[in-house]
This record gives sequence, C-alpha cells and structure tokens, in this order.
Amino acid sequence: MRLDVVVSGVGGQGVVTLAKVLAAAALREGYDARFLAQSGLAQLGSPVLAHVRIGTPAAGPSPKIPRGAAHLAVGLERLEAVRLAPLLRPDGVAVLSDEPVRPYGARFRPDAYPGRDQVERAFGGRRVRWVPAHELARRHGPPALVSAVMLGALAGASPVVERDLLVACLREARPGLADAEAEAFFEGYQAITGLDA
Repeated sequence: MRLDVVVSGVGGQGVVTLAKVLAAAALREGYDARFLAQSGLAQLGSPVLAHVRIGTPAAGPSPKIPRGAAHLAVGLERLEAVRLAPLLRPDGVAVLSDEPVRPYGARFRPDAYPGRDQVERAFGGRRVRWVPAHELARRHGPPALVSAVMLGALAGASPVVERDLLVACLREARPGLADAEAEAFFEGYQAITGLDA
C-alpha cells in the first residue's frame, strides 16, 4: 500500500499541521511515513507546500513526491492548489477548498487569481472535489480550523489512515482547540462522504 499526498495553501492556514498530523497518524497505524514542508518566505500569506508519503513496507527514499505521482492533492487555497496539478497522478483526486483566500502576491493582481473553472482546467480532467472549508470551519471557531476540515475531507476521500486515529492525532497537535478541531474534521469528512460521522 502506498499513498502520496501533496498539500498546499498559504502561511497561517495550517498546511504544515495537516501534513504532520497525517504523517503521525500513519506512523501510529504502523505505516512508514515521510513528511516534507516547503515554504516561501515562511510568513503569513506566503505559499506553503507539504509532501506526505505513506507506505508499507517503505514510503520511499525521499519525502519529496515527484511530478505525476501524488494520489491526492489537498488545496487550502485556489492559486496554490493550481500548482499541485503537475504533481497529481492521472487517476489522482484533488480535494480543494472552494473559498478564495488570496495569497500576499495575488492581492496586487486580483485579475490573476483563478476561478473554480480555471482551477479545474489546470487539473486536466482529473477528479476535483470542492469543500466549503471556510464556511464549515467558521461553524466551530477560528479560520485556522480550515486545516482540520480539509484533513477530514482527505480522510473521506482516501480512508488509508483510520479516521479516529487521525482525530486523536489532531487533538494532540493543538490541545487548546481539540474539541473544535474534531468537530471541524467531521464536517470535512461529511462534506466528502455524505455520511454522518
């Protein structure tokens, strides 16, 4: 079994937290897991990209996922999600937040910010699942809960790591928001599966 996941967004959205929680849960479940985070200026509003490789017996020698190899692409922001398209396999699935959050550079060129149709074209016919992540996060607390919503959506799209183990690791990652994080996770899970958690 192997699952390669790429996650993108902007600083402050919880991209790194989402990827770390996924890797930690995979390790606890007995899989090999590798994690790599790449960020631009490492500041609020700057691009952030994370790679998570999960597998048995080994997730590969490098945590960096090559072009065309990711099974799942998780985008917390549209412009950065477009950059995931070349990394996704032809049979891969993109799970994307549908509310625009303009990264720092796009604030000066609003005409360059992609709409949903442009994002879907960038993925070239691959399956794209949209999640109202910001709306769902706001039901339970601060916008930072978007990462928990999207982790739940990822769990619904690919049940490689056991759902309750993901929730347990998520609760440990930010104990001060544990209940809100769990509720937001299940909102994302339900948005993808249509099932009550």
